[in-house]
Amino acid sequence: MPANSGLSPNVVQTALDKVFMAEFDYPRMPGVAAASDPVVFQQDSNDNAAVIVEQYQGVGYFGQRAEQQNVPEATSRVGNQQTHSVLNFSKGINISKNFFDDEQHSVVQKIVKDFASRARLSQDQYAFDRYNLGFTTVTANDGVALFSNAHVRLDAGAEDNLETAALTPAALETLFNTLITQLTQDGTLGGHEPAFLLVPPALFKEATEITQSEQAAQTADNELNYYSKVYPGLQVKMSPFLSAGVAGNGSDTAYFLGGRNHSMYRWVRQPIETALVDWRTQGNNNYIYKAEYREVVAPIAYDGLAASNGTT
Repeated sequence: MPANSGLSPNVVQTALDKVFMAEFDYPRMPGVAAASDPVVFQQDSNDNAAVIVEQYQGVGYFGQRAEQQNVPEATSRVGNQQTHSVLNFSKGINISKNFFDDEQHSVVQKIVKDFASRARLSQDQYAFDRYNLGFTTVTANDGVALFSNAHVRLDAGAEDNLETAALTPAALETLFNTLITQLTQDGTLGGHEPAFLLVPPALFKEATEITQSEQAAQTADNELNYYSKVYPGLQVKMSPFLSAGVAGNGSDTAYFLGGRNHSMYRWVRQPIETALVDWRTQGNNNYIYKAEYREVVAPIAYDGLAASNGTT
């Protein structure tokens, strides 16, 4: 950290940014998911103040044809347009010029490290609340809660991606079947195979044992574990922001299953950026170190997602 207050603001900001980004990009422990996790959130970019999305109805299964017969044609369609406004997330902290003058480097580092930690935790808090609220106010493009028994497909059919059983091997098998047999907007099979199981901390150990044990979990029988043998690539992910004790909308019983091509998206308009206001322009001779990012997280549709609220 610079100790000379005569250093240029660019030099000071470079030193602060070095500490900030080291903490902001610090890797999570294995299994802990983040807003930037491409498994749990489809990562995309955006160059406008809002994201406009629509559900897509596919072209159905391929048809058979005889030699020289015309190729069967289908007409795809889109519908249920929704607009998601990009959100601004920002914060600033005052850092005393005296800290630099008096070489209190460790104090400045602690302040900036905590600032960076708050930034990345803020990203996670907002992103995982889209899952928490998926049983209530976060809706798919059909206007129904993301996890619901009453989704309406574009072909007017009905779809169900909500279960209620507490997490057990049998209940997880039911949720697997819900996802695997899920139909798309045109009523054909979606082809979604389970890629991740997302849980709160209270279910992380249980979810890991159920899906990754060598033998069948929660039983004295020496049977092979269906999940670890058939789905060895299934990733168990956990976030504290799914917990009832951390997030006001969280739950210690709910769990979520997603396929590789699920529909929960994170659009980044502006990655994290920092700026420094020089002490020379401030009445109290403090530096102001600011950070901001712009993004929005939302589901496009129910496709590729299923969940249980774990209430029964």
